[in-house]
Amino acid sequence: MTRLLRKLRALELPDDPGVLLRQNAEMKLAEALAGIGRWRYDLRTGHQEWSETMLALYGLPENVAPVPAMLNSLMPDGGAELAAVIEDHADDREPFVLEFAINRPDGEPRVLSISIINEFNPVGVRVALFGVAMDITERLRREEALDDARGRAMKMAADAQKLANTDALTGLPNRRCTYARLNKLILIAHITGQPLAAIMFDIDHFKRVNDLLGHKLGDAVLVEVAATAQAQVRKGDLVGRIGGEEFVWLLPDVAPATAARLAERLRNAVEHGAGRDHLPAVTISVGLACLNPGESGESLLERADQALYRSKYAGRNKVSRAA
Repeated sequence: MTRLLRKLRALELPDDPGVLLRQNAEMKLAEALAGIGRWRYDLRTGHQEWSETMLALYGLPENVAPVPAMLNSLMPDGGAELAAVIEDHADDREPFVLEFAINRPDGEPRVLSISIINEFNPVGVRVALFGVAMDITERLRREEALDDARGRAMKMAADAQKLANTDALTGLPNRRCTYARLNKLILIAHITGQPLAAIMFDIDHFKRVNDLLGHKLGDAVLVEVAATAQAQVRKGDLVGRIGGEEFVWLLPDVAPATAARLAERLRNAVEHGAGRDHLPAVTISVGLACLNPGESGESLLERADQALYRSKYAGRNKVSRAA
């Protein structure tokens, strides 16, 4: 639009009235087809010249002679922002562009974009403003619709990703997510030399809970144990559900002695925290393994699982540490 502004501003009027009428007609047609209106404001006299298309952009009839008071009444802020921008660019020799809102006489809100160039006399005094404007309301609406659609698509993708990585019952990371995180933590631990511990635990006699009290109550127990475990984690840890009543707690950058204390704290929290809200009291058996140099995630969890079963064989509601 800036190049068009320069061309329109630089037009020289021919002496032949017939040529002038033809050029005016062609210009009006071009403006109407392009939806671009012309405007000129003489700063010395206060006189404004508006093309028919410019009047149409404002929703004004062709026979209206625009005056500042009328035009300002069509703007939500009374034209203050437009006037301020024009004044800020008072010394500019290059065109400047601004967007502003109007409320047309028919009540329809629109947004216009106008490119303005200052006119200076030979001694450098600004004497007039010349501009070309177009209605960008529909473009802005399309952009807003695209942004909304993009936002919804991104949210749907994020929700789908979360659903794919989350256990529907407990809200904890599922097996897939837990193993993916484990592989990342294994890689980090081997590169940095930082310790990594894995705590595996499951609910003691959970089959008996389901058989005697029903799966609905069993699910409630799973949710309660999951919430209790989640309350124990540190920042950067992960507690995931990897099976029916089986859970894993991954603890990066934690010393073996600290990991053992955390495992015991978890066992104690379940023993003394379960059984609320008319749920049966349950306990957990816990196995702890700390990563060895060069060890894989599969091997780490296998050792933690073996330690868990030693807790089972030792009478349950215990913590055992892998060799």
